[in-house]
Amino acid sequence: MLLASSFSAQAQVPPGVQVRSVQAVGSGCPQGSYSAMISPDGSAFSLLLDQYVAESTRQMTLSRKNCQLKVDFAVPAGWQFSVLSADYRGFANVEGGSVATHQAIYSFDGARPPNERPGFQDGSNYSFKAQDFNGPYQNNYYIHNEIDPRLAPWSPCMGTANQSLYVATFLTARSLNPRSPSSAMITLDTIDGQVQSQNFRLSWRTCSFNGRPTQPPGGGIQPPPSRGNPNPGRPPRFP
Repeated sequence: MLLASSFSAQAQVPPGVQVRSVQAVGSGCPQGSYSAMISPDGSAFSLLLDQYVAESTRQMTLSRKNCQLKVDFAVPAGWQFSVLSADYRGFANVEGGSVATHQAIYSFDGARPPNERPGFQDGSNYSFKAQDFNGPYQNNYYIHNEIDPRLAPWSPCMGTANQSLYVATFLTARSLNPRSPSSAMITLDTIDGQVQSQNFRLSWRTCSFNGRPTQPPGGGIQPPPSRGNPNPGRPPRFP
């Protein structure tokens, strides 16, 4: 699998922004199963994955895999960014009576969100609604995630030149009827983000001198976090 990513900006990109490092951790990307490469100019990265597949069988009716990416940026002091959209592509092969699910969560601190229901979390996390593929289904899939700019969380407004973006993805395959089990399989092939395209779209803004960010488009509305049951497929945290 190839995860080829770069970044596009909705607003003016500050000079000197670069991808410095890419790490991955989780059951879908254990150590030794992936390799990361960063372009010479630091504007793009690619991640090669070998084991990011969730597959349920008649004997094992539930399978969960996860992978969390940590992308470290060199960002000029006084700037912050927000993720506005991202695209995912993969393949699912689901028999009738089974379902395969994809979900993504974005964070700027790597902390576990209080829950994983869709919507704004606590200022640094955003969880998208899970995408289900109900059987019978056998095809490539494409998912476009988009955040309302008024609700998008922003990276911390810090004086440091280093900032991190965490992207956690979850794949689940399960049989809906344990008495008559069927199989399901789902893979994640690409996480795309083109600097000059609309795949992994970032928005940038400057911070004010008092340490507070400038007002985001739409007024920066921040609804309270929702409540819900935790998802047992959370990835481990980075050290």
